[in-house]
Amino acid sequence: MEINNSYYLNQMKELLKEDYTKLVASFDLPLYKSLRVNPLKADKKLIESEIALGERVPFDEDTYYVEDEQKLGRHPFHLAGLYYLQEPSATMAVNALDVQKDDVVLDLCAAPGGKSTQILGKLKSTGFLFTNEYDRKRANTLLSNLERWGADNCLLTNSTVENLCPQLKGICDKVLVDAPCSGSGMFRKYPESVAEYTEGNVKACARRQLAILDQAAVTVKQGGTLVYSTCTLNRQEDEEVVEAFLAEHPQFTLVDSGLRCGQKGFDAQGFTRRAFPWQGGEGHFVARMIRSGENTAVRLKQLPYSHDKLVDQFLKAVGREEIRYTIIGERVYASAVPLYDLKAAILRQGIQLGSLTKGRLEPHHHFFISFKGLKNICDITDVDELNRFLRGESLMKPTERGFVQITYRGVPIGFGKSDGFQIKNHLPKGLRTV
Repeated sequence: MEINNSYYLNQMKELLKEDYTKLVASFDLPLYKSLRVNPLKADKKLIESEIALGERVPFDEDTYYVEDEQKLGRHPFHLAGLYYLQEPSATMAVNALDVQKDDVVLDLCAAPGGKSTQILGKLKSTGFLFTNEYDRKRANTLLSNLERWGADNCLLTNSTVENLCPQLKGICDKVLVDAPCSGSGMFRKYPESVAEYTEGNVKACARRQLAILDQAAVTVKQGGTLVYSTCTLNRQEDEEVVEAFLAEHPQFTLVDSGLRCGQKGFDAQGFTRRAFPWQGGEGHFVARMIRSGENTAVRLKQLPYSHDKLVDQFLKAVGREEIRYTIIGERVYASAVPLYDLKAAILRQGIQLGSLTKGRLEPHHHFFISFKGLKNICDITDVDELNRFLRGESLMKPTERGFVQITYRGVPIGFGKSDGFQIKNHLPKGLRTV
């Protein structure tokens, strides 16, 4: 790969010095691809029974190098949310965040969802994740990835940071700003973006990143952690943004990232962390900051749980009467913790159980891939039968009448409705293979 952008190349020569030759040599290396296991649904052994995993990446304990990423995106284990396909060094930021049990976490620029799903894995069904994406199209991609992950302790908004952050003032233990950037760390994957890398674009990105951090700072509680990360390699959007933020926010202190992968960044103390292509990933920057001083928290309004005859009948029929739920408009959301009332465009919170419409409950795919061991199950082990289901075809299988959870080797992948002899396929059209 040849990069014809003198502004970028001169930047890298000045920044990297003797390591510049390593960067140039990396342009011809194969792309790094990896698979991160979902600890809420699977383990390495289950995935390895069908997928060849390479070595563990140096950035994360649940992530492994793989070769055929496109094929893995069509595997039923991906449909079921057993893993997430992610650039290896992108896993650094969440590990610097150091998520602990019961933390309240905010992922402010969250699409396409790699870091949000990683955070949910670290929370292990405790605490809560607020996840946000301003761009609606990207937010829909984030929603799809969160659905597959199967966690109910999260709320997804499609909001501006100016609207959302004041509503979360002082309540977050951990905040991640994986900011929109010029993306020079992804040039090998997206070579067309090289032409867009200009001095003006870099400066514009830095201004936007600092503005986002200004808003994010409001949400961090006393003693809380703010992690800033990008997938770009220049100093202007990385160390210099952090320096400008700290100058304007003396209540924050840059601390060691806690990471030992990659290499030290170019800040004065060497507390930030970087990964370059010759270190096993495409490229990432991470800075960890701690807030001191009081930050009075807002009190969020929580919604009461609902009671509805149709929903109760459905939960009894599928054998999960213990599930608690909240009805918002026509939609029914299952969650172990109460949901929140925010003045923002909420795309999803909890797990969507279904929708109440025209005097009936229409169940949702999200519910059937998130809860294991429902009452009426059809387990597929035959590959031809699996492919028929993934194409959206009905299955000729004798089962109890009513809604049926479809599993593949015991892993939920969707649902259908049976008349006792045939299961009508309810796999969403957008997830079908044809």
